[in-house]
Amino acid sequence: METDTSSGQTGLLSFLPMLMICAGMAVVGNLLAREKGRPVAVWTVLGAIPFLNLLCLWYFIGAANLRLEAKLDRVLSVVEKGL
Repeated sequence: METDTSSGQTGLLSFLPMLMICAGMAVVGNLLAREKGRPVAVWTVLGAIPFLNLLCLWYFIGAANLRLEAKLDRVLSVVEKGL
């Protein structure tokens, strides 16, 4: 009796595009987290979870840049002390 292994390969191949998209979204989350001074591991994991990553991407893009906020706070404190 022969076993049909083509269905197992087809199932894996149909799952591959979603894995590639999730991997790409995880990379995007990682890069945005590094750029914005956010927790890199958390943003990377959230970017890798299917369907949740689409919702989180909007937050990732719109989140404030903590590094720039810290620089602006330092500049404002220097300006206030100077006046």
